[in-house]
Amino acid sequence: MSQESASQKKQNNTKKAKDQQDYGCVPSRFWYSFFGSVIAASVLKRVFGMKLKTDKKIRDLPGPLVIVGNHPSFIDPAIMGIALKGRPINFVAGEFLFRKKIFGHIITKGGCIPKAQFRNDLRTVRAMMRVLGRGGVLGIFPEGTRFTDGHSIGFENGLASIIKKTGAGVVIFRSHGAYMTWPRWSQSSWRRGRITAEFTDVLPSEKVQEMSVDEIHAFMRKALVYNEYAYFADHPQVFKSKAPASGIQNIANICPRCGKMNTTRIADGKGDTTLPKNARRKKNLIVCSDCGNKVIMNQRGFFEPAGPEDKCFSDLHEWAEWERSVYEAEVKKEDFCLTEKVSLFKLCNEHDHAKVGEGVLTVKDGVITYEGTECPPEQGIVYKKGKPVRKYCDRDISKDAKTVTKTYPIAGMKGMLMDYGKFMELFDPREGAYRYVPENRQRLYEIQSIIMALKDQRCDRK
Repeated sequence: MSQESASQKKQNNTKKAKDQQDYGCVPSRFWYSFFGSVIAASVLKRVFGMKLKTDKKIRDLPGPLVIVGNHPSFIDPAIMGIALKGRPINFVAGEFLFRKKIFGHIITKGGCIPKAQFRNDLRTVRAMMRVLGRGGVLGIFPEGTRFTDGHSIGFENGLASIIKKTGAGVVIFRSHGAYMTWPRWSQSSWRRGRITAEFTDVLPSEKVQEMSVDEIHAFMRKALVYNEYAYFADHPQVFKSKAPASGIQNIANICPRCGKMNTTRIADGKGDTTLPKNARRKKNLIVCSDCGNKVIMNQRGFFEPAGPEDKCFSDLHEWAEWERSVYEAEVKKEDFCLTEKVSLFKLCNEHDHAKVGEGVLTVKDGVITYEGTECPPEQGIVYKKGKPVRKYCDRDISKDAKTVTKTYPIAGMKGMLMDYGKFMELFDPREGAYRYVPENRQRLYEIQSIIMALKDQRCDRK
């Protein structure tokens, strides 16, 4: 056998071994029950101010069982696990979490199942069926991605099909305060507050057997509708942070006074004598760099105008809804076209991304197009934590790069992996996921909103 053939065989065996990880296994007594439920849970409850009570009736329900929760924050699995203490849960989690060497190993042993976002993943389905087939408990957040603006997100009926096929019972789980504690857009980590949770609805196995897939799906969709701002308007609470508004400019990026896009920035209210005393805090202002409109984020997470001439919405959900209406109007223009300079990244190993090219991303006529360059990942500039690794900094990727064009039809797109203020990922069925980093990273929410508006527009035409 040639050296090349032996090397190829070794790579295939390695890939096969990775694909055959013990996903959906019975959660490890050490990693789940001791380390997770005792040590980690105690720390998390204290750090995040969780006030959770276990519901014995839910905990003792017969399996197979699917606990379905909405997805406001990173810490949702921990909240659900603590609320169902005493009964191990196999959680379905984002595939990117399994790329982290140590953490990926721990959550695999803890019974977690990886799910590639916004595309079908047979590996995930098999692992989920494995859990329910043995009468286990599956914990899943079917929205697939965390809340952007404090409001729940729709999802498709794939989970309902699995529930119907296995005859599993369904429990609806909802938390309050997780979004306010650690919003998806936050660049200052979490803020101190209080998190509570509750099991709101139960669909017993006998009832599941009588219902259609569409009826099960409709039940879950309705039960998961939630607006964190509406909840805390009725249950006021303070969430403390040294930089409460940091990162929100990546979502609230159209000025409500002048209507200019991507002009908002974060500023300090501390030392500003024109503001009320309780508003003079660090990084709590959203300021328009064009017209000077100034908005205060108060300690409850809501917005207030800084002065009589300033305009704002009461909360981020209202602001984002208005922005979506602006983008919907934009895409209806006959000559609409969005363009942005981007850097192209690709996974170069199991854990790291490499910069492999540069070009222009265009959104027009129902298609996303990248026109630029691309080199092989092994010839790219490796990045860690958003920065190039020193030993790769001097690489000239243009020497190995070729001119390429990549297209992504919007009509069949289920979603995009989006890290606001950082990058977006688009999936190519033949070549996998590509990461795009815009020159102006504040435009990511605009790009996503435009793509979704175009998708909705095409659906309306049918």
